[in-house]
Amino acid sequence: MERDKELREEIKQILHRIRELDERYGVPSGTDDQQGETTSGSAVPHEIQAQRAGKARKPYQHHDYPGIAREVETILEEAAAPLTLTELYGELQKRRAVEWANPYMILQKALKHSERVKIEKEGRKLVFSIR
Repeated sequence: MERDKELREEIKQILHRIRELDERYGVPSGTDDQQGETTSGSAVPHEIQAQRAGKARKPYQHHDYPGIAREVETILEEAAAPLTLTELYGELQKRRAVEWANPYMILQKALKHSERVKIEKEGRKLVFSIR
């Protein structure tokens, strides 16, 4: 019986602290006068829920793989020297103004459309060159 009273007091303190935090951050808190409990989470605005959700997923992006392959060939011809993955991706970002989640995968798929680009490994780095 004593433990129940302690738990009840702890719950009241926690609920009071939640209401304080809600008021501080501008979340309207609906209360049920009989129970003293807050209403369900549906009262929380969508903006706050979006902030809690974290980073939103990027929308699907269509990639023109043959076009990317031609662009890579052009970059490698102009460079006249082998380029690493980061250098090549940096140059593609400048020219195409793109931001890819995984440049390695996109370049691998694009280079299936090109027979002129040669991929080698130097240690842990990928090096792209023109044949």
